[in-house]
Amino acid sequence: MEVLKIYRNELKNTKPPKYKMIGIVSEIILSTELFEKNIDIKVFLKEVFDKEFNLYVYASRTLVISRTIRHIAECEDKQYLVYKNNLYKFIVKQIDNSKSKQKNTFDGWL
Repeated sequence: MEVLKIYRNELKNTKPPKYKMIGIVSEIILSTELFEKNIDIKVFLKEVFDKEFNLYVYASRTLVISRTIRHIAECEDKQYLVYKNNLYKFIVKQIDNSKSKQKNTFDGWL
């Protein structure tokens, strides 16, 4: 997913504005490439925001987004930087995973 590289570059700033992080998180949650099922988002939220919602929230991605946006908007600056770093690490991990899944055309030759 090439968009993840753009998100990674945006998060390299020391303190990107909250609206950028909200947009990035929204795009990630809506991505069916990253999360095939809605319940898969639960791991992402726990890893990045250390947040869990009731199971009925995961029935709708838009509901998950609204709860997450509210959580980001209400957080303190210190906690916001922790979330940003966690999100950066998550994106880098996803990029690395996608690179390892790509098949090289010469793999069968060796």
